Amino acid sequence: MLVNFTFQNFRSFRYEQSLRMEATSIRELKDSVVETEDYRLLPAAVIYGANSSGKSNVLRALLAMRDLVLSSVWLNPGDKLAFDPFRLDEISESEPTSYEIQFLLGKTKYRYGIEHDRQRVIGEWLYEKKVKEREFCLFERNCQELHVSSARFAEGEGKEEMTPENRLFLSLVAQLNGKKAESIIDFFRGMYDFSRKSSGENDSFTMKLFQNNSEECKDILSFYQHLQLGFKDMKVQEAPYYYVEKEKKVEFKGLYEMLTVHNIYDNEGNVVDERMFRKDLMESEGIKQVISLSGPLFSALKNGTILLVDELDIRLHPMLTRSIVQLFMDKNTNPNGAQLVCTTHDTNLLNLAYLRRDQIWFTEKDRADSSVLYSLVEFKDDRGVKVRNDRSIEKDYIEGRFGAIPFLR
Repeated sequence: MLVNFTFQNFRSFRYEQSLRMEATSIRELKDSVVETEDYRLLPAAVIYGANSSGKSNVLRALLAMRDLVLSSVWLNPGDKLAFDPFRLDEISESEPTSYEIQFLLGKTKYRYGIEHDRQRVIGEWLYEKKVKEREFCLFERNCQELHVSSARFAEGEGKEEMTPENRLFLSLVAQLNGKKAESIIDFFRGMYDFSRKSSGENDSFTMKLFQNNSEECKDILSFYQHLQLGFKDMKVQEAPYYYVEKEKKVEFKGLYEMLTVHNIYDNEGNVVDERMFRKDLMESEGIKQVISLSGPLFSALKNGTILLVDELDIRLHPMLTRSIVQLFMDKNTNPNGAQLVCTTHDTNLLNLAYLRRDQIWFTEKDRADSSVLYSLVEFKDDRGVKVRNDRSIEKDYIEGRFGAIPFLR
């Protein structure tokens, strides 16, 4: 599970910012908090802000770190690193970007960080904290100087000189069968980015679950029925696609499509038969969005992984977005500690019956057009007063009490 994520000098964020998934001491929705021996973690974080305020860049920063970790093994010496610093001042483009992530694997917390520019990895560090122990350094890197703990990270010993300046030491050790390093890489692999993938990729994810009759399918169909989407089942069949070759119509095999199964009724409203519709041709854009999202969503719930969604509310009714968030907030539907991190403009979720104050986040630009990230639980008004739990959060937000809204002239 994600504990905290900190980043600096990335896209619209010039200064260090942190997204914290540790629950604070507030009392609302206590049953939704995931508790371990040492930690109390939140199952969801929802980010609000005006257009171009930087809320999507919070997700992009997390994904940039993930992509750097997963792609490092494929880099050749001299290859450039993906580098996207703040560009609205005179110095940030010459300074490194940094990321640090804290997460739980079982009962062990890891703290892993990277500092880099376009040419090289400037810093890299990995710390480990087990239950009732202090934090130990597994390795620390300053440019090409590496210090490895023989007691805690023996799998990294002897590999210090094998790491080019543009590759991550963690990824190298994982590639050479380091078990602890590989488990950390698997954590990053488990992050699913719904937003940056094409609709076809997300559709394929859901379709494969139904093709394989996976465990998630039963829960997905129950969710569809709960939402009353208008169909009762989902089928996958080979799609009838053709192409023309030498003036002849040739069938193209191996492509599949999803079909929605609808009831047919008689004049008295009794079900007498059923009919299948091709999803892409007959269903609304909102239904297509729910179907695309449902596969990654229920896979995350099953496996206890992280789902990232930019603009959760796009094409969806507010009651649907609320139902999606509640899947993560309810331990009956989220027994394995899956986490949702999303952005949205849906103010209906700004209700303390659905989200805790430490789960609501805002982004806003400062006077120098640098984005700032802050949570509702830490927000203070001009008098230094924090937000009480009896406030109308949605009303206060729309009225501009918390910032993070467009100011129209």
